Amino acid sequence: MQQLNLISDLELFRMFLDSGRSELHFRELMRRYKQKVYWQSRRLVILHDDADEVTQMVFIKLWKNAEQFRFGSALSSFIYRIAYNESMTLLKNKQRFSSFDALLDRDGHYASAIQNGSEMDGNEIERRLQMALLTLPEKQRIVFQYRYFDEMSYKDISEITGTSEGALKASYHFAAEKIKSKLDPI
Repeated sequence: MQQLNLISDLELFRMFLDSGRSELHFRELMRRYKQKVYWQSRRLVILHDDADEVTQMVFIKLWKNAEQFRFGSALSSFIYRIAYNESMTLLKNKQRFSSFDALLDRDGHYASAIQNGSEMDGNEIERRLQMALLTLPEKQRIVFQYRYFDEMSYKDISEITGTSEGALKASYHFAAEKIKSKLDPI
């Protein structure tokens, strides 16, 4: 049997499906994508525990809904689409069970976690960037994070979010301008 780490993602996924959902193949897919999914989700939901929950749900959904992948696009886009949907579901559920103000961080929960370093590692510039991101509308924040942190193309972001490339470009531009104004020295 070939070494799994030498096989492309698509071929590995095909082997997973053809083998009747081999646990061996699925574990390799998880090894390749777990950290990427976690950080994508973390940037959307902010808190570590929430990102962990989303990451677990992504791989459960991938296992259950593997046949929905059509091999016409990148496997990463399929997985990131699941992660995006799970992140949005978690945020909507939190909104349902808490006040809208808390979700928008008007109570300072996310901001406090970032300021105190309990939820973000890194230096002062990263903290300031994360604080600036919290001020953005959700759509702008998501687009900025996909482009800036994940270096995704607008085409890939469009596949994940279901938003047109033109709208994504506009959102990214507005987000970048707002962040720049927040980070510029006074």
